[in-house]
Amino acid sequence: MRELTDEIPNVAILLESPYPTHSQILRGILRFTQLHTPWTLDVRMGRAGEPSGFDEATWNYSGVIANRTPESLAALISRHKTPLVVMNDIARELHPAGRILCDNAAVARIAADTLENAGFTNFAFVGERSSIMWSVERERVFSEEIRRRGHKCQVYRTDSGDTLRDLRPLQHWLSALPRPTALFAACDLRARHVLDACNAKGLRVPDDIAILGVDNDEVICETALPTLSSIPLTAEDVGYQAAEVLNMAMTGELRGKAKPVDVFFTGTTAVLRRSTERELVEDELVRRCRTLIEANITRSFNVSDLVHSLKVSRRTLETRFRAAMGRSLNDEITALRIRHAKTLLSKTSMTQAQIAAKCGFCDASHMSVIFQRHCHARPSTFR
Repeated sequence: MRELTDEIPNVAILLESPYPTHSQILRGILRFTQLHTPWTLDVRMGRAGEPSGFDEATWNYSGVIANRTPESLAALISRHKTPLVVMNDIARELHPAGRILCDNAAVARIAADTLENAGFTNFAFVGERSSIMWSVERERVFSEEIRRRGHKCQVYRTDSGDTLRDLRPLQHWLSALPRPTALFAACDLRARHVLDACNAKGLRVPDDIAILGVDNDEVICETALPTLSSIPLTAEDVGYQAAEVLNMAMTGELRGKAKPVDVFFTGTTAVLRRSTERELVEDELVRRCRTLIEANITRSFNVSDLVHSLKVSRRTLETRFRAAMGRSLNDEITALRIRHAKTLLSKTSMTQAQIAAKCGFCDASHMSVIFQRHCHARPSTFR
């Protein structure tokens, strides 16, 4: 007969809420518990410097997963010999069962490959203000990679004085960079700060400064103007693996193991958006025209409407646009309509008729014809 138990492990999770990576790790932990073993999860998503809220009177945890171990929490873990998995190389004195580590070198190399392949020869890096370990490592490897490839990399020192309320030091530094420069930001939040500083200083993104972040947080990247390119991380998978390690520690399977079990997450192929689309256009008329097209892509309009708004002759506009972009105005309008439709197909449950209307097509049938002509596939393929 199998021995049954009614004890469900009570696991404490302490992660910092501002970072999307931590939310992804939490999703991975949850997936493990759903597929394998039920846990009671006590999730604390506070920020660094805030009290964790754990105390002796309520300490009844079977295990802990944390990205920081303040003194009071460390004392409880040590006193109760609670199995621990930590994020990054912290709390060595607690002898954690496992560590969640990021392969920051791989992330930095992906960034270097992505920006160099886009044709840039000037590069820069902006890290986290706190000079946290993972940011410093991404800076080091990215700078080394760029130098190894025969280019220079400008680095913004995070002690230069900028804050959320005052980005002027960052603005001045960005203004002094050669143009165009491809900039790698340590995370999406920092990439958004760079974008805000560029906009405030009148620097064009991506024509003057192209920006690439890390995390691929869609809320940050898709609400930016222009939208931000970013490197996704495999953090959800590593959350699942970390839960596996903690589960083995709680059931005694790791007893006697001297070193912690390391699980790594890394970057994947960059998701490219407008902030790195390198089409440097010197012609001011063409830049204004492209801005108009993008601003009105959800409406039905044609070349005549652009000519009227820009107050030039059709021949002048079409000639200068083709000379600058290497394609016709109608091709540009169609390409942007298709791109917007693909986004709505993949990310919403809208009907094809609704999407056609949102993307400036006459109707769903018209959208289908355009897709098959230009993509050699039906719209449903992208759903």
